[in-house]
Amino acid sequence: MELSADLQRKISIVLGREILPAGQGDVDSFAEFTESDLTDLRMLEKKSGILAISYIRFRLKGDVELNRVVSYYASVIQQGVSVVDWMQAS
Repeated sequence: MELSADLQRKISIVLGREILPAGQGDVDSFAEFTESDLTDLRMLEKKSGILAISYIRFRLKGDVELNRVVSYYASVIQQGVSVVDWMQAS
């Protein structure tokens, strides 16, 4: 998913670095998010769930359904469920 200029600016401010278009679609699956990625997502979540969800969708390769992204966000980012456990439950 492409980020609007406004979302890109807001995410960049929260993370303290520029979000480059090259980062779009650079993660093949939810399981491939690194601990550093999860830290970024939790920082975004503290400011706005919309920023976190938008960034997840931006980073994932392909067109991932919004309900799947929201499920990942709620379980892994907000509740701290492991990705493996989340994937098994999904």
